Amino acid sequence: MGFRLVVFDVDGTLTRHSSIWWRLHEHFGTVEGGRKLYDQFFAGEITYQQWAYYDALLWTDKPLSEVMEVVEKTELVTGAVETVETLKEQGLKVAILSGGVDLMANDIASRLGIDYVVTNRLLHSNGLLTGKVEVLFGWGEKPTMIRRVTEHFGVSLDETVYVGDGLNDVSVFSEVGLSIAFMPEHEDVAEAATVTIRDDDLRFILPHILSEAL
Repeated sequence: MGFRLVVFDVDGTLTRHSSIWWRLHEHFGTVEGGRKLYDQFFAGEITYQQWAYYDALLWTDKPLSEVMEVVEKTELVTGAVETVETLKEQGLKVAILSGGVDLMANDIASRLGIDYVVTNRLLHSNGLLTGKVEVLFGWGEKPTMIRRVTEHFGVSLDETVYVGDGLNDVSVFSEVGLSIAFMPEHEDVAEAATVTIRDDDLRFILPHILSEAL
């Protein structure tokens, strides 16, 4: 059975940059609060929902325009445009599944011609962030959401490729037909994937996918 769908993470996979959450903390000067919440989550003191909630709360009434400045400065990884174009030319479907936020994921999807995105929503009104976030899935819950993506396209998990770089991607690697760790941030990510690409050109994933594509 060949591959029919390729699903990408965003931060660090389609882009050269780290988490959009962290970049917004840097932009808005909320790094100290963001670091405290990060530590609390990984210490098991708060849930993922609480982490996202309190993170977003730090940005209450911040201008949406400033968020978009950060988003628009985001650089695509080398070969991203060509990779997505090639996959689509070969008849494969392409989607995004990201633990980031919609403002970033939708912008990257627009640049690359990806028309299906599953991610969290950073809420805003009248040009300002409301301090609220709609969390679709938590840490380690991408396996649930990958099924939403495959059902959307009418494709099986065995026909699906997932490409990611972070520890939050490991949970979904075992669910799909081919998992690719692209420039993995941690060796545990590389060990969990079927294929590991350590070159920073996304086009290096293509031979592994197209050799078995329908």
